[in-house]
Amino acid sequence: MMDVARPARRSPLVRHAAQALFFGALALAALAALPWLFKRTAALPALERSTIVVDTARRGTLIRAVQAPGQLVPERVQVVSTAADGIVAALPIRAGSRVVAGDPVAELQNPDLQAAVEDARAELAAAGAELRSAREEASAERLDQESAYRTARAEAERSGEEVRSYAKLHAAGLVADLAYRETAIKADENLALAGIAQRKIGVAAADAAAKVAAAQARVDELQADLGAREARVAALVVRAGSPGIVQSVAVEPGQRVAAGAELARIAEARDLKAVLQVAESDAHGVAPGMAATIDTNGDGTMAGRVERIAPAAQSGAVAVDVRLRDVRPGVRPDQSVAGTVELSRARDVVSIARPAGAPDNATVSLYVLDRDGTRATRTAVRLGSGSLDRVRVLAGIAAGDTVIVSDTSAYDAPQLRIQ
Repeated sequence: MMDVARPARRSPLVRHAAQALFFGALALAALAALPWLFKRTAALPALERSTIVVDTARRGTLIRAVQAPGQLVPERVQVVSTAADGIVAALPIRAGSRVVAGDPVAELQNPDLQAAVEDARAELAAAGAELRSAREEASAERLDQESAYRTARAEAERSGEEVRSYAKLHAAGLVADLAYRETAIKADENLALAGIAQRKIGVAAADAAAKVAAAQARVDELQADLGAREARVAALVVRAGSPGIVQSVAVEPGQRVAAGAELARIAEARDLKAVLQVAESDAHGVAPGMAATIDTNGDGTMAGRVERIAPAAQSGAVAVDVRLRDVRPGVRPDQSVAGTVELSRARDVVSIARPAGAPDNATVSLYVLDRDGTRATRTAVRLGSGSLDRVRVLAGIAAGDTVIVSDTSAYDAPQLRIQ
């Protein structure tokens, strides 16, 4: 029978000692690595959360727009001027006053015009007296002519009866031929005189009517002259022709003004437009017909559309006229406003708040926060076009990622530690 060599068994004491040595070496290695790991973590630049601005990328509709300050400007301005020379006696209005049609704007004085009115009234009174006299004379002349006609007609009738009587006597041989012929001639003469007297009535009436008409024409002329002079005096009280707000007053009480001089300017508050001063770098995307929103800085907003764009820039800005749909009550000409012009709408896109200094259509480096928000990793993000406050993301981050959008240009590390 052959003996088989068997390996000697290790004692439990030896086995436990070996395990203790292994775990001890592992613990020593871990203790040796801890300072290195701590040093590496501490080497990351640290940022206070309160000093950064973050935004979460979201998917939705991105409205691309430009914002610009501006003013409300009236479409029509009424220039109120005086129609006559005068001295400004009173100014019932001031710049900023609201007026309606017919309200007095200025009251002038002109003694010459007042005296001319009094002279015209005196001349008119004299002409009226002459007209009444002409009518009375015409009436008296007509009565005289009618009386003369009646007398002549009566004489003609008497002569006619006498001729008929003499004719009978002449036929009986009781009246001589000469006497009969004289009576007949006299009757013909009286009849002719009666016809003349009748015609004189018409001639006298026509003459009297002409005199009355001339006197009436003189009265009408003087009445028209008086009306014109009174109108010039009434025009010394200059009134607003339409409702609005007084923009400026060009005269002062006691000042002498000439006919046609400007007294004030009144803007019609019902017809206002907004004139925005769009930065020249943003104006290239603005076009007529684009929708715009006008913020009246506390009085609400008004909707409108771009109507006109100035052909050239002034002081780095382009004037953009916005036609308002409805003018809110209480707004006034020259009121400062803020306007937003909508350039385009991109639907179902990922966008973030525009990072500090990031232009459109560029690739920028942004720090993306991890899930627990304690670290931020530098990531290349490709941006598209956007508005003043938000920009489209084309690549680099997805919806739900949180990024630092404040200025991090002072840091160049691949990671940042957020405290």
